Amino acid sequence: MTPYEQNFKVPGRFEEHECTFITWPCKDSDLEISNYENEIVIFAEKLSRFEKVVVITDPSNFNEAFEKCNNFALIWSIPTEFSWIRDNGPIFIKNDKAEVAGVHFKFNGWGNKFGKCESIKQLPKHLIDKLIINRFTSDLILEGGGVTFDGQGTMITTEQMLMNKNRNPTFSKKQIEDEVRDLLGIQKVIWLKKGLVEDEGTDGHVDCVAECLAPNKVLMQTVYDKNNPNYELLKINMEILKTEKDAQGNKLEIIEMPYLPYFPELHNNTQYVSPYTNYYVANKSVLVPEVNPKLDDKAYKLIQDIYVDRTIVPVPAFYQAIGGGGPGCITQQLPKGKNICV
Repeated sequence: MTPYEQNFKVPGRFEEHECTFITWPCKDSDLEISNYENEIVIFAEKLSRFEKVVVITDPSNFNEAFEKCNNFALIWSIPTEFSWIRDNGPIFIKNDKAEVAGVHFKFNGWGNKFGKCESIKQLPKHLIDKLIINRFTSDLILEGGGVTFDGQGTMITTEQMLMNKNRNPTFSKKQIEDEVRDLLGIQKVIWLKKGLVEDEGTDGHVDCVAECLAPNKVLMQTVYDKNNPNYELLKINMEILKTEKDAQGNKLEIIEMPYLPYFPELHNNTQYVSPYTNYYVANKSVLVPEVNPKLDDKAYKLIQDIYVDRTIVPVPAFYQAIGGGGPGCITQQLPKGKNICV
């Protein structure tokens, strides 16, 4: 029987967590940037004030991760290559008996851009086995940063990523929809066109343009500067979302995030963006990137108005942005479940 037939579905990220997984940067990875470890340590420590944190590290880096994070996090030794567990880790599902299981999708280094990624391909299996929960597998290549869920059977993604020939050349749109229904309990897929222009490394992940806030409620990135290269594509995405309904047939409530922040400082003559939509919502807190002093407070207020019962926690994210991600990318939540004990 498929997970869907067993009444499993993906909870929303905003639902209660047992813990959050973060992967420690590997020294020999081309994707890792100097000073990036410091951001991971700061992030993990701040998050640990609100929920349990598990830092997953390759055995070769265990001592360093233990030394820097042991005071506030559990340290698990599992072979890994990259620190983007949102994309290369498992996606957890939960049934109506509050039992949690894990789904192991395939991963090919964001469209074969970053080598064979042999170790990281087995991270979902190793982690799910360590948790002693059921594991379901799929031939679909799907990264967690490329999808967002409302917890009630609705998923939002981009055609640019999930329909990309460098990911799933043999899957039709209908076949993808059937696969995420069977594995994740998704009854409605909302297809946006593209992610941000600057997000070429992931081929336009949805986490930079949209985030499910609750059933039939979505935070949507917009810009009003017609000179911004994302102006037209974000306008098209918004037009699509306005005409869509969720899995229950409800019209979506859309909250605009009109601030798209670029870091004032340059790195190798390049200016990087870190969307506020790529925050991480945790138990009783929301960790949001610190990007641009001119916009940060406005964005924090907007997010605070959404999550009125959670604390807004600014976190440094410059080196995450250089590596192609943000707070939402370095994390993967484990839902609260009766068969889970970390």
